[in-house]
Amino acid sequence: MRNYNGPFWLAAIIIVTTSNFASAADIKLVDPKTRTHLQTELHMGDYLALSETVTNKMLGSRLAESWGDTRPKLIVGLLSNNTDNESIRMTDLHDRISETILGSGLVRLVDQSATSFDYIIRSELTSSRQYGERNQELVFFTLQLKMFKLDGELVGQWSDDIAMAQGKKRRFF
Repeated sequence: MRNYNGPFWLAAIIIVTTSNFASAADIKLVDPKTRTHLQTELHMGDYLALSETVTNKMLGSRLAESWGDTRPKLIVGLLSNNTDNESIRMTDLHDRISETILGSGLVRLVDQSATSFDYIIRSELTSSRQYGERNQELVFFTLQLKMFKLDGELVGQWSDDIAMAQGKKRRFF
């Protein structure tokens, strides 16, 4: 029986193992907080940041300041996805908006089935694309929050945009 513990076998195993991962040199870890993009599509970190930004605009508005210590009851309605990307997890955006509002302590959140509330928020995520010469692409994503009173009166509207641009695509030949 042979001894396979020698340095020759160890070197052979290292060479075979590292040659299988040669293409891994092109893969890099990215800090998710930097929100680096390779395409003109947003990722979940962008959607969540957009949700927080718009919600904080609402919470910092004159309307929210006028509540003082009353803490009105608020329903966060479902978000509408009017983008060309049906795979966006809208429940995650809804949850981030609810979490941001709840964390503020300014209102009391109630379920959509509640019969007693002061305001309801309706939200919409939209996108639009423009194409230029040489396959250049510009995409705008907009999240909009609208607050209504019980009688249907619109009392506040807040929005924010993210724009993504992709330059001309490189040709390999």
